[in-house]
Amino acid sequence: MLTWPHAHSDWQPFLQDVEPVFTEIAWHISRHEQVLISCWDEAHQQHIHRQLEERGVDADRLCFHIIRSNDSWARDHGPITVMQQQQPLLLDFTFNGWGNKYEAKLDNAITRHLCSQNAFGNTAIDSVDLVLEGGSIESDGQGTLLTTSR
Repeated sequence: MLTWPHAHSDWQPFLQDVEPVFTEIAWHISRHEQVLISCWDEAHQQHIHRQLEERGVDADRLCFHIIRSNDSWARDHGPITVMQQQQPLLLDFTFNGWGNKYEAKLDNAITRHLCSQNAFGNTAIDSVDLVLEGGSIESDGQGTLLTTSR
């Protein structure tokens, strides 16, 4: 899952530098699995598609969704997958822009919008009324979870 940087964010002055990095990330992911990409609008989607096509990314591995965002940190605003009764469950925590340091209303709604567009298929999703960014936790997949405290 990638939320592509765009001109309506802090990335605007650096797009020429950062988009090739996102293109490489998408190319590497696409070699092994589908790449879900959130785009600002249709023009943005076409722009991204051209970049990925030029890089040789298989179009069948791409899944675009038009969803406006404040920033590009999908690791922090995207869903967290856990296993429940041997089935994946997506947890949609509240994302508040790293303690309200940055505007995050659009980012906080991305997972719900993706779900409403069937981006996750029939995978169950549960909204959790707790602020948590995905980058603040680490798990070994065996029941150990590392995080920080204040």
